[in-house]
Amino acid sequence: MKVLKKIKDIFQIHVPAVCVLILFLSMFSQVVLRYVFRHPSPEAFEISSYSFVWSVLLGAALANRYKNHIKFDIIYNKFPRKAQIVTDVFFDVFFSSLLIISLKPVVSQALWYKIIRSEVLGIPWTYLALCLPIAMVLMIIDNVRFIFLNLRELFFREPYKMEERPWR
Repeated sequence: MKVLKKIKDIFQIHVPAVCVLILFLSMFSQVVLRYVFRHPSPEAFEISSYSFVWSVLLGAALANRYKNHIKFDIIYNKFPRKAQIVTDVFFDVFFSSLLIISLKPVVSQALWYKIIRSEVLGIPWTYLALCLPIAMVLMIIDNVRFIFLNLRELFFREPYKMEERPWR
């Protein structure tokens, strides 16, 4: 379990952090090259595009890990705790089912993209597209964990404590 947590930490915390740093540096270099030296860099633009996609999708997986996605909880907060748990389990099962069903076509599409290369750097698009199945697998793992914890709370009255966020 600790190995899985370390792998998840790498893909949900460290890789997106590196991608955001690369995004910042490439955007900064684009501005400097374009407006100071009057020589725009298509390489920096491509790097910033790749790093943006990776940071957004892996950031979505991180938000799912800590249940920080936006939700309309006006009615949800008025439910009794058991109804909240049943609602959480239903939506986690539904969302995980959709992710599992779509995982195989997404992976095959991502692997198909190896024949297409980026315009400037010549990087296969597979490297861009692989972030989606990685994010999907991370979300499935977290949703299965939440389903288990919610069912345990529902049947054995053992409330679970959310995992501590690394930035607090």
